[in-house]
This record gives sequence, structure tokens and C-alpha cells, in this order.
Amino acid sequence: MTAHPAFQQRLARLIRTASREHGYDGETGEAFTSWQETVRQKLTQVLGFPAIRAAGACELEPERQGTITHDGYERQRWQVQTEPGVRVPFCLLVPDDEEPPYPVVLTIHGHCEEGKALTVGAVDDERVEIAEERRDFARQAVRRGYAALAPDMRAFGELAGPEPEPEGYRSCTRLQKTAQLFGRTLAGERTWDVLRLIECIESEPTLDGDRIAITGHSGGAAVSLFAAAVDDRLAPAVLNAYFCTFADSIVAIDHCDCNYVPGLLRLGEMWDIAGAIAPRPVTVVTGDGDPIFPVNGTRRAFSRLQEIYRNVGVENACGLSVGSGAHRYYPDHVWPAIGAHL
Repeated sequence: MTAHPAFQQRLARLIRTASREHGYDGETGEAFTSWQETVRQKLTQVLGFPAIRAAGACELEPERQGTITHDGYERQRWQVQTEPGVRVPFCLLVPDDEEPPYPVVLTIHGHCEEGKALTVGAVDDERVEIAEERRDFARQAVRRGYAALAPDMRAFGELAGPEPEPEGYRSCTRLQKTAQLFGRTLAGERTWDVLRLIECIESEPTLDGDRIAITGHSGGAAVSLFAAAVDDRLAPAVLNAYFCTFADSIVAIDHCDCNYVPGLLRLGEMWDIAGAIAPRPVTVVTGDGDPIFPVNGTRRAFSRLQEIYRNVGVENACGLSVGSGAHRYYPDHVWPAIGAHL
């Protein structure tokens, strides 16, 4: 359905007049460090971290619930408490032929009902999401010698809504609307969970807490971006099938409710948020035919991000890799970037 011209005009005006109150403006040196800290602080605010913190502190209370042995690795099932009463299930894949402590890749799934089950390959290999879209990237990581930690994102997998809903209903829509009533966002809750999982990695002696990469697909790349922007323990960050301008993607194209963070564009554009990662390495991976994160918007956003990295003297730590295809995971572009830095 084509949007009404008046709506398109109003949207164009909003984009044109967006304030980007904390957009990058050429800062270097101490001014750059100050700018980054401001972006991080404001990002946690719009994500809803203050409301999450208000729920109270809690211990992680990690619980290992079982292990399945595969050819070349084992898949452990865990749960951890990320805020009072919220226990996040995750799989930890560890290789057989490497010695601990293992470097770790946090693998953050995209918008899919199966959640982590898809990321670890616990579904039929003939499914299009595996056979063609290659979204089993936790399994890809462990086969390359890394430990892979694959959590369920809230609203998916075991963290979907509390009861079955009518056909066409999305659990993330309900959870996003509810979160906003309490000053939270679903994107913020997912990002919060990832940051607590870093604590879990650091507490496990078989995992190398000094070498933690993060990669996500689509909505999982959004969470990866936000997490890496606010926490310097994550390096490198490889963002697959998400990084673009907000104007060309989230604004121009209708996405699921969980992609929308109130006030985010007042803070800055996507390249401003990614600039908070510098000087740590970041790689943008996309497909030249992605219909919901258009490659031209990705190139525009990357050009601005590259300027930030260039101005602070680390241009080579920022990379763009474009694959041939649509909205999928690109292993041949992701893993060389992770291997070069991890």
C-alpha cells in the first residue's frame, strides 16, 4: 500500500529538520572522548536503562541445564538472571579441538520465532533460513574455533509472549508497547540482557573475557550496535544486514515495532551511535539487494562513520563489506572481519 502524499511530505520534513542533538561534528582528542560519553549516556536513556535499573539489582545466578554433544563441539544450555525475575536462556557452544580459555563470539539472532534455536542450528538444515540465508551463525562460530554464546532475545524463542496469540500477532509488538508504558523499550531490554551476559562470560574461567566479539543479523545487529556503543568490552563488532541510515530504513520502510526507539533520531543518526564504538573495530556487512536496509543508505551511513574513524586516526578499524544478495547472513564477509581482530 502506497503511503498518502501528505504523510510522505510530513515524514520528509521530520527527517529534514531532525535535530541530531548529539551528532558528530568533527570532534577529536578530549572533545571526542567527551562526545562519546555523551552519546553513550543519552543512548542508555532513550533505550530505557534508567527504568530497568529502577527495578533493582540482582545476581546473575547462572544455571547450567544440560549438554548435547555434536561432531566437533558441545552445546550447553544455560539460564541467567538479567534483572529481578527475568531469566534469559542461552546456548553456549564450545569447540572440542581448542584449549580454553576460548575467545567468545556473542551471536545475536534477528527477528525470528525460533530465537537462539535458529542461530545454533537446532532446526532442520534444509530450511531456507539455514540452507540459503545462513543464519546458523553460532554454529559457524564454534566450527571456526570460537566459543559462541547465543541467547534468546526477548519476544522470541523461549522469551516469547506468555500465551498463544491470534494468527498474525507478534509477541514483540505486545512487549514493546508494554515496555514503553514503563519508560522502557524492547530494544533496550534486549541490549541490557547482552550486557549482563558479558558479566557471565567474565565469570566463566573457560571463556576469555578479554576477547569478546559480537555479531548480529538484522534486529540482532541493532542490539549488537547498541551494546557495542555503550560497552567497550565488545570488540570487534560486526553488524550484518542492519547498518544504514535511519532515514533510509527504519523511517522510510515499515518495520516491526521493536525496531523503534522513541527519541533516537533526536540523539543522532545511526553513524553517530556507531561512532561511540571507536577506536574499537567495527565492520558493516550487507547485501546489495537488501530490500529493507537499502545498500545506498548503508553506503551513505558508512561514509559518515568512516569520517569519524578517520578523524580519530583509526580509519582501518572501520570496514564495509557488501555481498551479492538480499536480507541474509553473509559468513564469507563476517568471519574474516572477526578473525582479523579476535
